[in-house]
Amino acid sequence: MRRIFITLIALCTLSTVSAQGWLDKLKKVATEAVDKATDGTLTQLAVIGSWEYSAPAVKLDGEDTLTSLSGSALSTTLGTKLEGAFAKVGIVPGACSVTFNSDGTFTMPIKNRNLTGTYTYNNEDHSLTMVVGQSEKALNLKGFAYISGTNLQLVFPINKLTDFLVNIGSSVSSLSTITTLIKQYENIYLGFEFAKPATE
Repeated sequence: MRRIFITLIALCTLSTVSAQGWLDKLKKVATEAVDKATDGTLTQLAVIGSWEYSAPAVKLDGEDTLTSLSGSALSTTLGTKLEGAFAKVGIVPGACSVTFNSDGTFTMPIKNRNLTGTYTYNNEDHSLTMVVGQSEKALNLKGFAYISGTNLQLVFPINKLTDFLVNIGSSVSSLSTITTLIKQYENIYLGFEFAKPATE
């Protein structure tokens, strides 16, 4: 805990702190504790930049979910099924990335498509809303953003994730087994885990 406070003091003395600078600090302290101590500001700053897709993300909240069927076993099962569904639309390592710009815009290349839009982040509850496209048919995708170590997790309720995959060309049926699996549980969020490019 002492190391966390020392890090926070160091961060507060800097006039400007880059997103990469925050990520470097994360390598030495407990991510969740620092983010909580900064009221979510850590994640708000750290999401800015470019990220490469690395794996599906599964976030289980709530004691009932974590203890039922063993949280880790459920997470592994969901991750495996998501991997197959994502591959159908080109969301695989090396073919998908996302860049969040400081002006509130984002780009997300996926295979042969390049999704663009705007985003807003609420540091109080970690909610991140992405508006994909800029017409009256734009997709409003509300999820949550978390920094896990030096990786970024973007997770969504299953219905929002389904909307997103349909938007980029996936069949809803590809997620039917996942929907069946999680319908008896609350507070399960699914999505994507991103890592910083190796060159950064």
